[in-house]
Amino acid sequence: MQNIENIYEIDLSSIDDSKMLADTVIASLEDEKAKNTSIKLKLGDNKVTQSQMVFIRSLIESYGSKLGFVETSNILIKDICLEMGIDTTKERPELINITSESFNDIQNAKLDDLREEFKSGFEQKEEQTQINTEEEKPKAVELIKDEPSDEPEIQKQVIGVYRKADEKENAEFLQDEEVDFYAVPTDETVVIDTKDTIYINQTLRNGQTVDYDGNVVIIGDCHPGSEIKATGDITVWGVLGSIAHAGAKGNVEAKIRALKMNAVQLRIANCYSRRPDGGNIPYIVKSSTFTPEEARIVDDNIVLFKMAQN
Repeated sequence: MQNIENIYEIDLSSIDDSKMLADTVIASLEDEKAKNTSIKLKLGDNKVTQSQMVFIRSLIESYGSKLGFVETSNILIKDICLEMGIDTTKERPELINITSESFNDIQNAKLDDLREEFKSGFEQKEEQTQINTEEEKPKAVELIKDEPSDEPEIQKQVIGVYRKADEKENAEFLQDEEVDFYAVPTDETVVIDTKDTIYINQTLRNGQTVDYDGNVVIIGDCHPGSEIKATGDITVWGVLGSIAHAGAKGNVEAKIRALKMNAVQLRIANCYSRRPDGGNIPYIVKSSTFTPEEARIVDDNIVLFKMAQN
């Protein structure tokens, strides 16, 4: 096992685009100083998803380095790092050899600090009690309130309740949906896809193509005339009406998913399938009740499965 001692910093705090995020990490890791080091990732308030964090960590480890810790002010990112076992605290200071004599000096200094802190706190409390007993209590309180403080103001991050974009204010007719999340506990491990994943936040139009060595996730529709080719899975958060080829290097376990499957042609590894004649229309009417579907190989044929569960 390599001994990783040096620290290399990668600043991503001002980058929002997922592709730019990956390109910046790769460009930084190409630096010789970044190899075999502990990487410090500066995210600031940048909102990074858990899948992007998994991708970044695997990318760093592929260069022989290690993701040591993440600097972020976003509570949600801190929770994600906690789940992944990534430290979000500051760098640990260098170890200092302390003799028994210096240890006693340190302990005595700490005791002196505690005595001073207790004494100042007691005097402050006594002074506050005297002020509160005076007749002009509001005025005295106002003077204390206006005194400047050297301590930095703590900014609290409020986590609100998410709601739908078309939800009306103070709507009394809304009712809670009944969803059963209390299934029987399981000891099965979570399966993690280690292939690289690219996110495309746009609609693919006629003539546009995507060819990627890994998984492809598209947030938008794929119009007829466009084409997606990936060595891993293809996931479309919208209507898939184009040609989609997953598992391009022969991966028969690859899958194609979409909110609405209306593809001109589906291909997984070396298996082909086309759109049924009855549904061979270039466009479909959008609906808010789409049922996600997944295409995978079953007995050398591509079969569609509904992803909704009762």
